[in-house]
This record gives sequence, C-alpha cells and structure tokens, in this order.
Amino acid sequence: SGFYELNKIMEIARSRLPNNSWLQGRLRSNMNINNSCNAYWNGSINFYREGNGCGNTGEIAAIFDHEWGHGMDRYDVTSGIADPSGEGIADLYSALRLNDSCIGRGFYLSRKCSGCISCTGVRDIDYMKKSGSPFTHSNAKSSCGSSVHCIGVVYSEAVWDLYKRHLQSPPYNYDDNTAMEIVTRMTYIGAGNVANWFSLNGTPGSSGCFSNSGYHAYLAADDDDGNLNNGTPHMNAIFTAFNEHQIACPTSYDVKDSGCPNNPNSPPIVIQVISSDAQVTLTWASVNNAVKYEVLRTEGVHQCAQGKVLLGEVSASDQLTWTDTGLQNGREYYYIIVPKGQSDSCYGPSSSCIAAIPSEGPYLMSCPNDSVVFNLKYTTSPNTRQCTIEASSGWSGTVNFACSTSGTFSGVSCTVPSSIYLSGNSALLDLTIAAGTSATEGDGTVTLTATGGGYSTIFSTDVLAGNYGIAQMASYSNGSPMCATYGASCDSGTLLDGRGTRGPEENQPNTRDGVDCDGDSGTYHSDESLDRLVVRSLNGDDMIEGTTVEIEATVWAWSTGSSDTLDLYYSNSNDMSNPNWQHIVSKTPSGGGQQIITAQYQLPEGLNHVIRGNFRYSGSRSYCSRGSWDDADDLAFVVRPLALDTDSPTGSPTASPSESRVPSSEPSLHPSLTPSTSPSRQRSALPSTKPSSEPSLTPSISPSKKPSLKPSTEPSLNPSLNPSMKPSSSPSSSPTLPTSRPSVSPSTSPSQSVEPSFEPSDSPSSSPSTMPSLLPSSTPSLAPSLQPSANPTFWPSYLPSLRPSESPTSSKNPTRVPTTSVSMEVLRLI
Repeated sequence: SGFYELNKIMEIARSRLPNNSWLQGRLRSNMNINNSCNAYWNGSINFYREGNGCGNTGEIAAIFDHEWGHGMDRYDVTSGIADPSGEGIADLYSALRLNDSCIGRGFYLSRKCSGCISCTGVRDIDYMKKSGSPFTHSNAKSSCGSSVHCIGVVYSEAVWDLYKRHLQSPPYNYDDNTAMEIVTRMTYIGAGNVANWFSLNGTPGSSGCFSNSGYHAYLAADDDDGNLNNGTPHMNAIFTAFNEHQIACPTSYDVKDSGCPNNPNSPPIVIQVISSDAQVTLTWASVNNAVKYEVLRTEGVHQCAQGKVLLGEVSASDQLTWTDTGLQNGREYYYIIVPKGQSDSCYGPSSSCIAAIPSEGPYLMSCPNDSVVFNLKYTTSPNTRQCTIEASSGWSGTVNFACSTSGTFSGVSCTVPSSIYLSGNSALLDLTIAAGTSATEGDGTVTLTATGGGYSTIFSTDVLAGNYGIAQMASYSNGSPMCATYGASCDSGTLLDGRGTRGPEENQPNTRDGVDCDGDSGTYHSDESLDRLVVRSLNGDDMIEGTTVEIEATVWAWSTGSSDTLDLYYSNSNDMSNPNWQHIVSKTPSGGGQQIITAQYQLPEGLNHVIRGNFRYSGSRSYCSRGSWDDADDLAFVVRPLALDTDSPTGSPTASPSESRVPSSEPSLHPSLTPSTSPSRQRSALPSTKPSSEPSLTPSISPSKKPSLKPSTEPSLNPSLNPSMKPSSSPSSSPTLPTSRPSVSPSTSPSQSVEPSFEPSDSPSSSPSTMPSLLPSSTPSLAPSLQPSANPTFWPSYLPSLRPSESPTSSKNPTRVPTTSVSMEVLRLI
C-alpha cells in the first residue's frame, strides 16, 4: 500500500538524513483521483485510478517513491526543485529504493514504455535496456525541447551507471549491495546540495563545471579529507559515469582515486544470529583494517536486493554485535554488515545477506514496565518487581538470567536469581533495583536478559535518580485552590472544572479577591471554561523563588477555538488575598474542545504566589473580562526560599498562617510524580531528558522498526480550514443572559486547489485542452498545512475539502470559509 511504501522510503531517508525536518512531518497522499495515466506532486502527492490502458498509480511502489522524491528534492539543503529538471532525482530515489531502473513498472497494462526492451513503467534509466547508448547532454539539447522528464534522464542514467557498472567493474569490483550503499550515501548527501544538475545551455562535455553541479556534489559526498584537489576514493568512477553523459568537468580537478589506505578487503562473516521475541541479534567476526561496521536492514520479497535502512554503526574496538529491537514476530527481515575504513567514504565488501525471523521462543518473559524513580533527597528502599517466566507449549528446561545497569547515574545496581528451571509451567522472578547511599543523579536503564533453549530475550526499564521535589495537589482555601506546601508542582486537579453555574464549577468563582468574573451563558463542555491550572518547575526539583516555572492550563474551547483567548497573569504581591496582577501572555487555543495551553514565567521574590487564567470569548486582554462566556480562576501556591539549604522549610503562607509548609508526613520513598487523582494530561515533574520506555508515536530520527499496519490517526477531512472569527463588538455585559454569540466575520483561509487534468501524450485517450505547466515554478509557494510527514494520511479525492455546515449545541453558528487557491509547483509523473 501507499502507506507502507511511503513510510519505508521515509524511514530509509531519515536513517541517512536524521536532521532533515521535512522527514519528521506529515505527508498528505490523495488516492483514487478520478482520472487516469498520471500522478503528481504539488506539496502533497496525488495518484490516479486505473483506466485508458494504465494501472492505478496508487498501487505502484515506484510511483509512490518517485512522487515522494520530488518532496525530498524540494526540502533538501538547497531548497526548491533542482534545474534543469527535478525528474531525474525523483527517478533515482525510486530506483535506489527498489533496485529497479524501470520507473513505475506496471504503469502500462499491455505495452512497454517508449524505446524500452522490457520496462512497463513510464521510462527506464538504464540505457542498456533501451538503445544501448548513453543518453547525453547533446541528445537532450536536440530532442527534449522543454520536457523535464526527457532532460532528467541525462543525469539519472549517469548515477545508475555509476552504481551498476563503474563501481562493480575493475579496479573496484564491489558487490551489488556495497555499490548500492556507496551510491545511496552519495545521493542522499550530494543531491541535497545540487541547485542545477548540469547547464542545459552549456557546452556538452563541460556542462558540470560550475560549483554546485551534480558532478561536483557527488565528488564532495565521496571525498574523504575535505580536499578534492588530491582526488576522492571513487573519483574515476564518478567522472567516467558523468562524462559519458557529457555532464562532468574534465578541467576542475585532476581525476584520480585517492584516500582509504589499508581499506578492508574482505566481507564480514556473520557467526551467530539469535532470533527472539520482537528482536534479532547479529554477531560477526572482525575484518582486517576495519575501523567500524555499518548495520543495514530491509524486508520484502527482494530480500537484500533493495534499499536499506541504516540502523547504525559499531566501532571495531567494541563487541561486534547488534541487536535490532521493536520488530514484528513472524516477519522475515534481511541484514548486511558493511566494513568501513578510515572515513565514511571508505567501503569494504559487504557481508552476505542474512535472513532472520523474530519469534516468541520456548518461553515468555513479562515484567512491569513502569519506570523506577529514586528520590535521593530521602532514604530510598530497593525496588523489587516480579517478572513472570512462562513456558510455551509444555517446554521444559533451564532459563539463565543476568541483569545490568547503564546510564549517567552511579551507585545504582540490580540483582536477579541466576536461573530457574521450567517444566511446562510458569515461575516468578524477583528483579531488585537499588540505589546505594553514594548514588548520584542521572538516568539510565536496567536490562534483564534471559537465555535458554537456544533462545534469548531481554527486558529493559528506565531508571531515574535525582533530587526531586514532590508534586502537590491543591485543596480549596481562602477563595481558590491552593497548595500550602512547596513542591515540584501545584495542581488544581478537578477543583476548577466548569464555569460558574455551567458544570457547575466547584467553589465558584475561585478567585483570591472574591470577585466573580464568570459568565453563565452556554453549555458545559460545549462553550468556554477554564478547567484546570498546573504550575511546575522546569527541572523536577522544588519550585524556588526567582526561578522560571511553567503554567499548564486545560481549557474547553468553543467551535474551532479561534475566537477564544487565554490571558495568563501572576501576582507579584506576597499578599495572596490582594493580588497585584502582572500580564504573562495571551494565547489562542489550537482547536476546539479540550485544549492544553502552556507558558513560562519567572517567579518573583517571596514565598506566596498566585496565578490567574482568564479564558474569554473575543474581547480584549483582561484579568477579569466578565464576558457572558468568560471564565477566570486562580491557583495559589508557595515556593521554596532561594537560600534554603535544608529539607525543612521555614515560614508559612500569609494567607493561611495555621498551615505548615513542612510535609505532615515523610514523603514516599518512590513518589509518584503525577498525582493519582489527576487527569491523564498531567505531566511528570521529572526532567525532560527522561528516556521513554515506550516508542515515540511521532516519527523520529530513529524510526520505528515494526511495520505499521494502519495509520495511527484518522485522516482529517478539513486540514487547516477552520474559520478565524473576530467579533464586530464586545459581548454584552448586561445582566440579561444572551442567547447567541455576538456577530462574527470570517476571514478567509487559503486551501489547496489543483485540478489533476494531464494525461501522457502517448495515452490512448485525449488530453484536456488546458493543463498545468510541466516545469516547476522558479519561486514555488508552499502552504504550511501541506508540510509532509512520516505518517502519510490518505484523503480520497471525492471527499469535500470543507465540512458541511454544522450546528453546535450552543446557539452560535460560525460562517464557513470559502476556498482560496494558492500558487503551487506541480510536478507530474510523465
């Protein structure tokens, strides 16, 4: 499917370009557009149905990869589509992913592409499978005209020749897997710096002589020492490939191979493959002169003969083993190990292709996976968790155990029984983790390994050790929720939920000065309310006067949220009952319904503090706007003195002299950093660097290794089309409750409007008289809402671009926004 293939090529790209921000975003993919014989990129990627002798382009992997390649070209180091054609690099990304020079195999249902021997795609970038002669710059000038697809073949053939011919011939004689990795690396690194692959109007034979040409970009990517004047490890091969197509530069540098002395010259031998639960461990023998080894993985029917994800590197001085985790049991994966010399451009021959299928094995091990937290401010007791070891299908045998710790802390240890014998049954295993009296702050991991019956599995859990404050839950006191004891955070919990009589809000109006700022119009959790306030330190320690803290406000926004604003204030008065309000920030929610809004501010001097949130519909900034749909609430809290060096605070809040600031009981030795009564949105007071024990749901620099079977989110039918509303006047403050919102005027919001209406000239059907230009815009404009991502969503073309009018439960009905076209580059498949 498109979802699978697009995620695969993006995973490959992220492993090569981990800092490219475009690869971390969302990519919109439109399937089954009611047309045939094409596909195109215009900020999203778009695919046509089967018809007129052409297959469904939304079912062809190479076409997915080609259209994605335009996005990679658009968002690489040199922003914009490369000249004189961006089609060649899109073809190369596709060909290197699938190891196939036929671009879009299966596009034509009953014939081959023009001049092709066997390719049923739109074109073939291997000249030996067409005319037998390289397609040169001269050929392009004489026969291509303005066809960017024709022009792009000049340099796509050159790079393909580099991979399939010149690197696999003397003096290099690389195997196919190694040659592919060399060219894949050059392409992902080099192509990003290309503004113009060659000068179309230049002289054939020297049209690559300017600084940012394709030829020079590939030399720079291949260079081993930052000096092209002394050659590169594969300069002869690069020059020959580009020169055969008349797009090299014979005068820029003396062409010579250099670098990579004492390079590895033999392939690594994989000596052990252990497949276990959701993981595979590879171990290999050392290779002479290897400085490090790259580990690469792929999957699918072509086994290792296709593009691969670069999993990582292992230094030759380390243990030569790699464990690939997060895999899907029962699915076959393929690996190669590539030895490297003194630089990333120095390659030795790759290992043979290794196949492995992770499986559950003869026994299962399961352990509680919650993180272990040691608060070093207090005496800590060991943390013991029971793991269950269960035999599968009556298996009998001995299971051996070992545990280890790693991380930035010291003084943290673990113990576990050395072995357990299973006889078709299950057993409990105690894993004990302890922080000694000399333990230091830091975070890390405890790993438990079980081996037996030719099978191995591991369990890991995160461990944090630090001097953490305690999360405090507020209780109602003197007009609002209040935390009378200092800690790492203060949370109103559910005390502010609702607005005035809408909810109703407990202890309304929840203001320290007793002023009622709440409106009583509308419906609970359909119209506005400020439901929760949390204030917390940034480092997980106690909040201290003079330091920066974060406010987290949970609000309920009406409609799209665009007409609502949260005004945040703090008091710099040490008298909680008489606040002196200072504005922090005003923010609009990002959508309707429950939303989280955060802001930071520096605590003033003093121990007693109050923050206020004023959530309003329209109107102007205020700490008490008193609108009919507005809600203002306070949260009071105390902080630790700046000069306090002991765990026993002094003083007490002026608003409640009887309440001690010292905890009434010894805090938990393993405190929960999120109160048990808090909603799930409460964030931990731990440092932000805490490693996650669960995989990220957002594509990352290290992509998920388990294949996704379906999108993680439902596709939105109206991205970035919510109206922005501004009332023509402030809502009435009359005692009579209004029955509807003040009138609002919508502001237009641009949306994408592109008519897919081009068919190839050799299609059996006729093409419309009007069609978009095939040349990319020189100054393309890209709407922010079209930023691609690692999780493509699929919106069929027959779905409306705007939701139909709807009536919220309240009496206010926003006017919907008309569609407005924006300028967009359109790059078509053929």
